[in-house]
Amino acid sequence: MARRFVEAGTRFVQVNWPKVANSDVHSWDVHKGLNQRMKDKAAPMLDPGLATLISDLDERQLLDETLVVCLGEFGRSPRKGLSTSGNDNDADGRDHWPYCFTAVIAGAGVRRGHVHGKSDETGSAPIENPVHPCDLLATIYHAVGLDPHTTIYNHLNQPREMVKGQPVLDLFA
Repeated sequence: MARRFVEAGTRFVQVNWPKVANSDVHSWDVHKGLNQRMKDKAAPMLDPGLATLISDLDERQLLDETLVVCLGEFGRSPRKGLSTSGNDNDADGRDHWPYCFTAVIAGAGVRRGHVHGKSDETGSAPIENPVHPCDLLATIYHAVGLDPHTTIYNHLNQPREMVKGQPVLDLFA
């Protein structure tokens, strides 16, 4: 459906992770049962859908002009069973972890197959080419043709920079 919206000329399409009522299929928020949920639910739902969207856009010559971004709001704790936010995690669950996370971006001039950055061996912290969320947002703005340093004015007519971040230009071909 997202591809069809792009084909029809929609300029912005957002696909949210489904929340299924009365079930544990509600997000990547895997405080309990991580291994089973990833194997049986989350990965089998995300992987083919994302891959198909990118392939379909590419086959129709729409990927070069379309930016696809896939990310969550934060990472997951590097150790199972660790509580970092007061949540009740079982031994096979991970808590919230804002210090290191992953994003997938494709299209709109992004180099194909490029991996940017690296975390330590436990996924606790970035150790090579870290990207702050503000830099990711600046990169998204850059990819869609907006200068991330554009000055905008709030409701009180006060000037604000659109985002305080630098685009990661190394991502682009």
